[in-house]
Amino acid sequence: MHNRTNENNQSVTKRMFSRFMIFLAMLLLLISAGSTAVMAADGLEVHFLDVGQGDCTLIRQGDHAMLIDAGREEDKDTILNYLLNTEGITSLDYVVGTHPHEDHIGSLDSVIESLNVGEVLLPDVITTTRTFEQVLTAIDSKGLGITVPVPGTSYPLGDASFSVFAPVGDYGDDLNNWSIALKVTYGESDFLFTGDAEASAEQDIVSAGFDLSADVFQAGHHGSDTSNSNLMLDSVNPAFIVISCGSGNSYGHPNQEALDRFWNHGAKIFRTDAQGTIVASSDGTSISWSTEPSENWAPGGASFSVTTRTAGSSGNISYSGSDSSGTSGNDSYAGSDDSSGISGDDSPADNGQAASSEIQVHITETGSKYHSAGCQYLRSSDIIVTLDDAKARGLTPCSKCNPPQ
Repeated sequence: MHNRTNENNQSVTKRMFSRFMIFLAMLLLLISAGSTAVMAADGLEVHFLDVGQGDCTLIRQGDHAMLIDAGREEDKDTILNYLLNTEGITSLDYVVGTHPHEDHIGSLDSVIESLNVGEVLLPDVITTTRTFEQVLTAIDSKGLGITVPVPGTSYPLGDASFSVFAPVGDYGDDLNNWSIALKVTYGESDFLFTGDAEASAEQDIVSAGFDLSADVFQAGHHGSDTSNSNLMLDSVNPAFIVISCGSGNSYGHPNQEALDRFWNHGAKIFRTDAQGTIVASSDGTSISWSTEPSENWAPGGASFSVTTRTAGSSGNISYSGSDSSGTSGNDSYAGSDDSSGISGDDSPADNGQAASSEIQVHITETGSKYHSAGCQYLRSSDIIVTLDDAKARGLTPCSKCNPPQ
């Protein structure tokens, strides 16, 4: 009788233990499902940092993060403060230096030294600059290696991923065209980055046959007219374009020709020179922004600041805005979609020319002349300024291209 009672008690204990284990398994399953839901709700964030005339983009997905470029050396404190304090990030899965120019890798060494970094991606090209050597020193001091990405390779980033598309050729000493190009994908949302790749490299990327379509395109080379070709824009077909450039920069970025292409492709633009740091958030289906798209379609530089641009029934484009000193203006300026010039309705009646404070001319970094667009002397550098500015610098008109005088 005593043995039978013990057997019954053991049977009850086993049944209770079995039920407890089933309950525990169900509880763990529910917790796991809840955790997955929370992770999915984190979505993807793409932070286009305002680092002046440079590039720096932070991408977050859940507990995972990567950094594409790190601005100039003088941007170190801005970038580290944003990563460590604003965003609370101490680890980066990947750090990407698109190409070894100072405005893209200037603070990369500081980022590598200050955070835990999983992998460093650099193109297979070297330069002897102090900035590049500092990056190599930081990589070595942290015991890291360099990953040279192969086009077509994909990398995980939490629930997101990114695929490398470039460089696809040997570009010699042309560091811009060595830029790593990659597309970040989260659900149905795609973000494309091409560094400073010029039109020739863009053509190589398109010819390689990759799927370049993306909702968001970071304008190539800070909105330069030597990048952002129609071929590239046709392949990407972006709804949004983010331009990373500095206010009043001497290169005229974004250039008017590039802005015209963005406009003609129907994209909405964001620009760090006018709006500061910009954040895009995706839930895997739709993309929201930290600010409204920019209404400023003016080329970069310190001259005339345009605030709005609307297409008229004639196909021309109307501008209205204020100059850089803050004096408001209600004048309307009409220009062809294909032209970078702006002609004014308030111009003198005797010659039909716009005021010289609104006429744009082109200069080089070291030359003593100013030029019209397309002049042969602009091959080494091409900076857009106003005619007044050019004259104030003591520059004289080029005798070859006969610019406005």
